[in-house]
Amino acid sequence: MKLIEELKEVVSEVKYRGYYYKLSNVIIIVMLGLLCENKTLSEIHIWATSKHVKEMLYYQFDMKYIPCYSHLANLIGMVDSDELNKMFMDFFMRLIKTVVGKTIAIDGKTICSTANMKHYSEALHIVSAFVVENGITIGQLAVDEKKNEIPAVQELIRLLNVEGATIVADAMNCQKKTAKEVLKAGADYVFSVKKNHRNLYEDISEMIEFKQTDKAEVRIAPLEKVAKTGKGHGRIEKRTAYVTHEVEWLESRDKWAGLQTIGAIKVNAETRYYISSRRLSATELLTITRQEWAVESMHWQLDVIFDEDRTTLHEKNSQKTLNILRKTALNVVKTYRDKFQLKSNMVNIMRKCKLDTDVLIDVLCGFDSVFDNVTN
Repeated sequence: MKLIEELKEVVSEVKYRGYYYKLSNVIIIVMLGLLCENKTLSEIHIWATSKHVKEMLYYQFDMKYIPCYSHLANLIGMVDSDELNKMFMDFFMRLIKTVVGKTIAIDGKTICSTANMKHYSEALHIVSAFVVENGITIGQLAVDEKKNEIPAVQELIRLLNVEGATIVADAMNCQKKTAKEVLKAGADYVFSVKKNHRNLYEDISEMIEFKQTDKAEVRIAPLEKVAKTGKGHGRIEKRTAYVTHEVEWLESRDKWAGLQTIGAIKVNAETRYYISSRRLSATELLTITRQEWAVESMHWQLDVIFDEDRTTLHEKNSQKTLNILRKTALNVVKTYRDKFQLKSNMVNIMRKCKLDTDVLIDVLCGFDSVFDNVTN
């Protein structure tokens, strides 16, 4: 199994309290447990020590011994989360194969439970890169608090191969240096603009509003406009996109590398503003800005499926390792579901894995077949 073999390469054997343990076995137990919708290390340990699972681990993965819970918890903290993250990014970039023409949504998520832990001076915040078209996370970086998200996003862009993609990010990451990093990586950006860049926000707002009035001069090109009505956030909403490629008038234009488009999305009474290095049509802006929220869906799954915001692990490295393995499980199930059971719910597939180890092995083998088809 390709993923299992990759995980084995990351870790080695360690001595702990007089015993020798294969960290590869520990990391595999945890990942398999997460594939079966177990939320905590305690649940994973109970699952792993059940009779039918122990038999599966023995015959399929040659595991003759399962550590006790306290050892399992301490051993997972010995995994080098940075090395695991490097393996994760390389492996799932190979699965994606190419990001050319795709949208990568980047955003951060705070693990809320760490805000109240004595071992943390600040809550642990993890920035993730999510390929929208594939529904796959391809990388993440952890920082000590939300205010450090901006440099983490810039570093993540440098680490990943994003050439040919469009990076979409929220207003916090609408930064001049981030724009330069995106272009340097051979990608384009679409950034949300809010009042943290007051002058830029007001200039765009005034121009968009002016172009919609009768006072606009004839020589000024009109806004390109498109509207779409659909269901969003549990209600019917009308979304209208406006774009213009007339950016020469913008005083701060030269400070924003490659700026070609300014635009707005009006949803009911609210208007949101955007800048982009791509020459976007109104329809493209409407689509890409909707994709900005895709990474939030993954964050939601981390909380709903794995209860991440309530995790009680005190060791920071363990938190980072579990976050990577949770995303690994989501990537595996999503890839398997899209190929073999498109009409199925991801959670239902995970529950079937928990009830029947044969289903778990089928999911892993199915994922392997997709990976082989892509990489060969």
